[in-house]
Amino acid sequence: MLKQIVEIPVQALKKGLYVSKLDRPWIDSPFLFQGFEVRSDEDLARLRELCKTVYVEVTAAEAAELQTRKVYQSQNSLGELDHDLTARMALVPVKDPTPLKDELRAANAIYGDARRTMSKMFDKLRRGGGLDIPQLEGAIDTIIDSIFRNREAMSWLARMKGKDDYLYRHSLAVSIWALAFGRHLGLDKPTLRSLGMGAMVLDIGKMRLPTTLLQKATKPDEAEWASLQQHVKAGMAILEADPKADAFMKSMVLTHHERLDGSGYPNRLSGDAIPLAGRIAGIVDCYDAMTSDRPYAKGKSTYEAVLELKQLGKTGFQPELVELFIQAVGVFPAGTLVELNTGEVAVVIAQNRFRRLRPEVMLILDAEKKMRSEFTMLDLQMDAKNELGNHELWIARGLEAGAYGIDPAEFFL
Repeated sequence: MLKQIVEIPVQALKKGLYVSKLDRPWIDSPFLFQGFEVRSDEDLARLRELCKTVYVEVTAAEAAELQTRKVYQSQNSLGELDHDLTARMALVPVKDPTPLKDELRAANAIYGDARRTMSKMFDKLRRGGGLDIPQLEGAIDTIIDSIFRNREAMSWLARMKGKDDYLYRHSLAVSIWALAFGRHLGLDKPTLRSLGMGAMVLDIGKMRLPTTLLQKATKPDEAEWASLQQHVKAGMAILEADPKADAFMKSMVLTHHERLDGSGYPNRLSGDAIPLAGRIAGIVDCYDAMTSDRPYAKGKSTYEAVLELKQLGKTGFQPELVELFIQAVGVFPAGTLVELNTGEVAVVIAQNRFRRLRPEVMLILDAEKKMRSEFTMLDLQMDAKNELGNHELWIARGLEAGAYGIDPAEFFL
């Protein structure tokens, strides 16, 4: 069978491929012979440590698959984190320069502008139009600026599940989760912009699917699920038609439903064949879907979503990435409703970055679930007892958004 030589990112390399050339002289490598078949994880690890790209001999069918991976592999600083996911985290300040309550009002205005931008874009896509990437970049840049001032404010707003169109609300929220995660990892602003832009357009292909399918009140059957999976292909077609859509965005759209164990779609990629951007996209997309009400499923509490992500970290997602994401968004993040061991209901107003199960909270309901006359602030790390001093306080469980008719935004915005 005729073979051809293809240059691919080293992260797309897999066992069984024949490497005929490196991106550096063979004499500068530890390999004895020029040309060899990759047979072990040790071979893969040595090549990934040494090279950014390699040249492999493959059949035409293999070349088509590898070229797909090649085009959509990220080449910026996000890719460098694949070797050390915590490489930049030490550079991120522990304390935000702007308190949450001070940033919330500015963040609310920014969020409103971004929501209107997303609404217009999705309406345009529904009518068969394309993207307005410069406009999306403007929205992303203002969100990034807010996140650099305070990491909680935008995340708070993303959790305030409104009655907007699910798709564009979900797209905006996923972008915010990706940016919050990227900030936690210490990514620079240009890389954050790429990450946020890619996350914002993950589901644009759904605008090419029948509205009846998207709004179906029951869980999709097998045939409907196959149709829904076509949104990846449709989204890629929209991006391919726009010369301003870069490889990073395409990478995230193409791979955000791939899973670590090969059970995802559309190409059943597994392990390191899924670019880091795609692995991040999968986690943030799944997290927001879990915590949102959809036509056929009620949203979970953030605590329940975290537990489910941990389970998926054993098969579908990279466990290290899941742990880092949970660090970024918190087990009981700002804006979360919680019930204390006393039966009182509170809203989390600030995370404790060192003891995440003991955040600062505002008491809203008493033990009988009646509205309190005063909303008491408590730091569960410091104020470990109730007002009478006869009960130690802790969070008994997380509550779903809107529990007991409480809208946390009413108390802060």
